[in-house]
Amino acid sequence: MSIEPNQQEQYIAIWAKAVDTQMHFNEMSVKSRQLGLTFVAAALGVGIVLLSKGDAFSFPITIHGIEFQLHVAVVLILGAVLALVAVRGLDLNVYHKMLRGAVTFGEDFEQHYMKQIFDLDKGMTQAISHFSRHSDANKKKSDTGKYIYTGQSSVTAEDKIRSFYTNTIVSLLIGAAALLFITNTIAVRKMMESSPPPSSKSTQGGDAKTLEHKELAK
Repeated sequence: MSIEPNQQEQYIAIWAKAVDTQMHFNEMSVKSRQLGLTFVAAALGVGIVLLSKGDAFSFPITIHGIEFQLHVAVVLILGAVLALVAVRGLDLNVYHKMLRGAVTFGEDFEQHYMKQIFDLDKGMTQAISHFSRHSDANKKKSDTGKYIYTGQSSVTAEDKIRSFYTNTIVSLLIGAAALLFITNTIAVRKMMESSPPPSSKSTQGGDAKTLEHKELAK
């Protein structure tokens, strides 16, 4: 199907605007992730500095007569977790959805209009989406010299982003828990020493019952 030059220029202008929109929303998504990682890096950096000062930045908390220390570094890491959760919601629920809308429009436009101008297997948006969604994505040349795109293992960009946030948040929580334990090793040892062994009473009770049964048997 032949297309007039004026119509081709209109198609190319619409396609270029769609690509600009995709780049804009992708940039917003990247900036939101950079903001979240900035919170994390700042919290870890300040936490390390304060941790090197010892107990000067710790708050005493008494539990069952044993004094525990809540270091400010732990609070900072937990604050970074909350900030990252907020950024995650902004990224996935706002910017990424708008980006998906722009990409979907671009793929639809390339499939039904741009292929009338460029005789390709996929347009640029379609090719980027293909390599983004398939971990085994590849290409090969056909007999006509055009590329044919291959790939079976499908993982969406949203799944990758969710995995990134989940792994980062879990790592921070594990780090906060480990730091809390390290700064309270003495208190934990005291708590374990003060608690009576549970097996002593049960053993004595078991011996007494055994003696009673023997006497009754006699």
